Amino acid sequence: MRTRHSSVGGVQRHSKEVLEAGDGGDIGPALSGEEIGDGLPVDAGPGGSLPQAPSLLLKGRGEGAGNVLDDGGGLVADDSVGPGFRIAGKLARRPPAGKTSHHVDALLSVKIGFDPFTGCLTSRWDWSVTLSPEVSRRIRDYRPRLPPERWTAVADQVRATVAAAAPATRYEATRLLHAVGRLAVWADGRGLPRDPGVWMRSETIDAFVLSGCTGEDGSVQTYRCRLRRVREALVWVERGEAPPVRLSSPRNPQPPYEDRELSRLRAWAGHLPGRARLDGLALMALGAGCGLAPGEVARVRGSHIRITPSGVAVLDEIMLGRLVACHAGWEAVLAELSEAAGAGFVFRPGRKTAAAKNLISSWPARHRPHAGLPPLSARRLRSTWIVRLLAEGISPVVIASAAGMTSPAGLAPYHRWVPPLPGGEVVRLLRGHRR
Repeated sequence: MRTRHSSVGGVQRHSKEVLEAGDGGDIGPALSGEEIGDGLPVDAGPGGSLPQAPSLLLKGRGEGAGNVLDDGGGLVADDSVGPGFRIAGKLARRPPAGKTSHHVDALLSVKIGFDPFTGCLTSRWDWSVTLSPEVSRRIRDYRPRLPPERWTAVADQVRATVAAAAPATRYEATRLLHAVGRLAVWADGRGLPRDPGVWMRSETIDAFVLSGCTGEDGSVQTYRCRLRRVREALVWVERGEAPPVRLSSPRNPQPPYEDRELSRLRAWAGHLPGRARLDGLALMALGAGCGLAPGEVARVRGSHIRITPSGVAVLDEIMLGRLVACHAGWEAVLAELSEAAGAGFVFRPGRKTAAAKNLISSWPARHRPHAGLPPLSARRLRSTWIVRLLAEGISPVVIASAAGMTSPAGLAPYHRWVPPLPGGEVVRLLRGHRR
C-alpha cells in the first residue's frame, strides 16, 4: 500500500487530495549520502546510480492519465509538465515498542512546470511512502465489532487516514484503526461531515474523548494520545492549522523519608524472610545509600560493587558513567549484598531480563510494611539521599555529579526539604570557617 503526498511551490497549486502530510517544504533533492528533509537518506545504489521504484501513476484532479514517471528516473514531459526527476530511499521513523529501528520505503518526485502567462516556473513536489505488505493487509482487512451499516459509511476514509498517518507514528496500524474508526463512527452518528479533516480537528477529538469513549477499551488518555499523533501526522496546511505545541512541565521530585521513617523501614526490611530481605535492603542501600535512580538500581550486579581495604563501597564508574561512593551508613549492607550476588544482579536476581517492566515498582506493591509506615519508593529513597547530603553541607557540584545531573541547578527542587542551619552555625560559616 502506498501513501502519496503532494505539494507545489511557485505561483500555482495543481492537485489536492483529502489527506496531505504537508506542503513538502522539508523535502528536497540532495547528493548521494546526504539526507532529504525529515531524515530521508539518498540511497546511491550500486555504481553510484539511484535505485528506482516502480512507476507511480499520479491521479490528481488537474492531471491526466499520461503523467507517469518513467522507470529510468529521467525527464518527464507532456503538454503541461516540464522536466523532473525522482529519488528513492528510506525514511527513518521512531520505532514501535520492542524494536530498535524502523524504516519505510519512500519515493520523492519533483516536476517543473512553466506558466506562459506569468513567466514563472513552478516546482511540484510529490512523495509517497510504501507500507509493508503486513501493515497494508491489516488496514485493508480491518473490521471493527460494529453494525455493518455504521462502519461501511466511514470505512474507506478511516482506512485512508490510517494509511497516510501510519508511517509517521510509532503506533501499530491496528491500534490507529481502532481509535480513528471509533472517532469516525462517533462523529458520523452526530451528523458531522464524513471528512478526516473534520474528524482530526482538536475540538472534535476533545469532544469524542470526553463523551464518546465511555465503555470502550482503553482509557480516555490513550484514545486522545493516539488521535493526537494521527492529527500531527496529517498537517492541514491549507486550513491554517499548525501542529499543536507540546507542553511539558518539570517533574517535581518526591519528598524524602524522615529519619525515623527510614530507620523503621530498614528494620522492617531486615526482618523479611529469605530473598525478600536481600531485595528490600538492596533497594534501600542503592537508593538511600547511593542515590541511584530506579532504572539504575535494576542494572547493578555484585561485580559492580568494589569494597576498598578501608571498607568504602564504590560503584563501577564505567557502568554508571560517574563516580558514586556509598554513604557510610549503608556500606556494610552493600558489602553483604555484593558478596551474596556475586556476578548476578543485586536486586531481584532471579529475573530473566535485565530490565523487566515494573521491575522496581512491583516489589513494594507485593511487600507492604505494617501499619503506620509508608511503602518503599525508589524515587523517595533517592530524594532522601540528595537531601541528606545537602543538609550535611556537601558541595552541590559533588552531589549533582554523583546524582547524574548535568548541573547543580537540578538540585533546586530539593532545597525545600533541607532544614535551615542554626543561627550560630550561620555566623560561623559566614566568618569563613568550613563545616
